[in-house]
Amino acid sequence: MKLNFPATAKLTDAISGESLDLNQLSARVTEWQQQLQAFAAKRVLLLSPGNLEWALLDLACLDSNTLLVPVPTYLSEAQLQHILNSVKPDLIFSSNELFLDGFRQVGKFHNLYAYQYQKALQPLQLPADCQKITFTSGSTGTPKGVCLSAATQLQVAQSLVERIAIKAPRHLCLLPLSTLLENIAGIYAPLLAGGEVLLSDEFQRGFHGSSLAEPKKLLDLISSTQPQTLILVPELLQLLVQACQQGWQPPASLLFIAVGGAVVAPQLLALAAKAGLPVYQGYGLSECGSVVALSEVNAATASLEDLASVGKPLSHLQVKLVAGELWVKTPFLGYLSDFTGQTDAQPDVLPGEQPQARQQAMAADETQGWVATGDLALMLSDGRLQIKGRKKNLLISSLGRNINPEWVEAELLKNGLLQQAVLVGDARPYCSALLYCANPAINNSQIKNWLAQVNETLPDYARVQRFYRLSTPLSETNGTLTANQRPKRSQIAELYQAQIAALYTNDAVTDSVQSDLVAPASAAC
Repeated sequence: MKLNFPATAKLTDAISGESLDLNQLSARVTEWQQQLQAFAAKRVLLLSPGNLEWALLDLACLDSNTLLVPVPTYLSEAQLQHILNSVKPDLIFSSNELFLDGFRQVGKFHNLYAYQYQKALQPLQLPADCQKITFTSGSTGTPKGVCLSAATQLQVAQSLVERIAIKAPRHLCLLPLSTLLENIAGIYAPLLAGGEVLLSDEFQRGFHGSSLAEPKKLLDLISSTQPQTLILVPELLQLLVQACQQGWQPPASLLFIAVGGAVVAPQLLALAAKAGLPVYQGYGLSECGSVVALSEVNAATASLEDLASVGKPLSHLQVKLVAGELWVKTPFLGYLSDFTGQTDAQPDVLPGEQPQARQQAMAADETQGWVATGDLALMLSDGRLQIKGRKKNLLISSLGRNINPEWVEAELLKNGLLQQAVLVGDARPYCSALLYCANPAINNSQIKNWLAQVNETLPDYARVQRFYRLSTPLSETNGTLTANQRPKRSQIAELYQAQIAALYTNDAVTDSVQSDLVAPASAAC
């Protein structure tokens, strides 16, 4: 193994206690590399929620610069097929048995089924440095592949080691390892710092798919492993805060909890600090290798104003604001669609923005590696960043999943049962909807059954779990629709503030609120 980790680095199975020191880790990585060489693997797809073997295979590919495509297990069949068609892998490792055209099962290695493509490998033009393709949640239903080099991933990890400054940390991975944030900040960074990475499968963490179904398992795992560092999305932070309020004692070992994936309310960070959780907010995106900025201010000693900041950019990055939008200079290789001929929607123009300002900035910097993040930001005088929200109408759940509301709304309206649908769920644990049905003969049970059918076609993070039935339609007259009949989302959110709030509590504003559509209200999208 060529990766340069300190002698104290190790991987540990959090449940069995099996621990691999650096020599053992190197030997196991080499074993995986030999397996890849035996199959002459060029493009490897890994379909697994993550465990010790996931990490070893990932490190084997990183070390040998073999293209790896980690895929979460909760994607819909259509999304998975899109990824397969785009990547054209010659080898798949999966935690479950698969039945895919053109692939034959060729063995099982360390509890991962191996499937090899039985035809001639299809050509795929990618940058020579592309070592990993990480897929976003698929804000428009189709996951978007981000191409990253090994050097970029390790640079981000090294900058995190410098920023966090904890020697040989004991880190417990809680997020799926296919999540780039956990992959880089939860595996590479602790190992580069000479630390120990604790791993477990999704059921041992209490997850079913992308949802946390058994919170007690997660809390018990944290208590039993006594980690020093964690990475949380806002929904998990909220769970830990509530658990503390109900008597759960966080381990005294905890030194650093990074929170990212979606905007975190300063008040929640303050509550977490009060409960004894050492939280630090961060910000990032896949195109920049995950983390862009990370706060160095402990929430326990920070003002609410300080807590609204995501900190300064990591040391290897440059940032600037273009018409209020945050741009980051980073060696981004491009999207998979750039090389497969697929197209992606262009970013929206800000209200009041001069379109040519953005176009001129792009033209001037098109060869200089600047990434337009799509996020509105404010840069403080000391260099810290405050993120002010998405430029587009993108919903980001409290678990960090990106959902384009127009995509789901189109699915809800496609059979004519409903005339209007507005998806809500930004910074919330699941998706809900405001619905209008013009036919009074259609009852709520019929609407519920239709939504259940639609949900079958959606990945779990985009499913509508509750709805509020509007008694009158949205209209241009009441200020909730534009002239071309598009929803004015901010006005709708304000007008129906109470009804939307009720969709995320156990209380109902009216009988029109359905709370048992697909899953209980505690389920996450």
